[in-house]
Amino acid sequence: MRRMILTLALLLVGGCATMAPDRERPEVNLPATWAAAKADAGATSPDINATGWREVFADPALQKLIETALLENRDLRQAVLALDKARAQYGVVRADSLPNVDASGRNSNTRSPGDLRGGIEGIDRQWAAGLGVASFELDLFGRVRSLEDKALEEYLATEEARRAVHITLVSQVARTYLTLAGDREALDLARETRQSRQATLDLTLARIANGMATDLERHQAEEAVAVTQSEEARLTAQVAMDENALAVLTGRPVAELDLPARAVRDVAMGAAVAPGLPSELLARRPDILEAEHRLWAAGAQIGAARAAFFPRISLTGSMGYASLELHDLFDAAARTWTFIPSISLPIFDAGRNKANLKVAEADRQIRVAAYELAVQNAFREVSDALAKNEGYEGQAQAQARRVASAGQSRILVDKRYEAGLESAFAVHDAERTLFSARQDLLAARLARQLAVVELYAALGGGWDEGGAETSIQ
Repeated sequence: MRRMILTLALLLVGGCATMAPDRERPEVNLPATWAAAKADAGATSPDINATGWREVFADPALQKLIETALLENRDLRQAVLALDKARAQYGVVRADSLPNVDASGRNSNTRSPGDLRGGIEGIDRQWAAGLGVASFELDLFGRVRSLEDKALEEYLATEEARRAVHITLVSQVARTYLTLAGDREALDLARETRQSRQATLDLTLARIANGMATDLERHQAEEAVAVTQSEEARLTAQVAMDENALAVLTGRPVAELDLPARAVRDVAMGAAVAPGLPSELLARRPDILEAEHRLWAAGAQIGAARAAFFPRISLTGSMGYASLELHDLFDAAARTWTFIPSISLPIFDAGRNKANLKVAEADRQIRVAAYELAVQNAFREVSDALAKNEGYEGQAQAQARRVASAGQSRILVDKRYEAGLESAFAVHDAERTLFSARQDLLAARLARQLAVVELYAALGGGWDEGGAETSIQ
């Protein structure tokens, strides 16, 4: 009984503490507010971490594409499987903190000659049954606990990696669908412009037949038509590539996808997103949280490396019954037990333990640098996205004014050309200017919408919409 009490006491003491360094989040100098954010943005815009991606991407067709991608995308499926693997690996390491009890049964039969059995030959039989614990380590210095903590942090880091894949996938689908809508709109613009220039070419050919135009004007008109035909062919191929990209992201053939948007304005977006405070990124961005868990895992490895310098105590024991006859096996007199404690102390290992400790400490420093870099990159990405949101808004407004002016110029040039006051070159130049202005306006509007997607991804919010939390019990 006293042995059992002593053993239980040792078990309770073991694993209560580790030699890992204290967890201290590295200090990263961040400003109090975002320089590019509007002063009243937080008052009117929803918090992306609370609303989810459905509030940001309100278009029904886009939401359907995102839902399909979250179910069928192979990158996300690999991330989920990697999470399952990490959870299983944590379970394997966690099992080492508890004794492994095995039940066993044995029967041996041995025939021996008379010389070995007192002159009487015969068969010796033995029966045994019992429970045993093999080489259970008393974790007095926290080695096993440190390894368990490391496995847990690596599992949590893998979970954050899955969250990052989730956010990236949602933003990729939104970005590709918006790009598809923009390319379709650009294709329609190219077709419209090509038809207009073809009409100009037809008019020029008619004027040549009546002696009112020159071959130079014909060549200029043909060149203008060829430019738009080339752009139309390029955009046709680009639209097909956008559709193929969506097929890969969603895991469905293009023919099964509902892609109704023909212009950027057809893709409905939700309300503007509040960036919150820079410090909130530390608890929101999955890549920062992943780097943090990797840092804690490196600290736990230091604890295990330090514990390797101290003695390791292992217990092996069993209890059960043994008898020469099966019917006497479970009699009280047939009880048997063994108890084998062992201790090992490193004396000479050619510097292996010291080297392992240095490796663990170096790895922790690497993780500190990786964490700081993740925070710096996250801050830069959000700052860039906020700046783009501000810049593209003004750019789109300016391009709209440019299109309006170019359109009026085209009308006036056409009238002056009909009156014989302008050359055909002026007409073609006005057409090129208007086409270029409309292309630039389309690009600015698309960039403005893509900046919202970029801000969504940079803030790392809304990841759990349509997903499920996982936890360790």
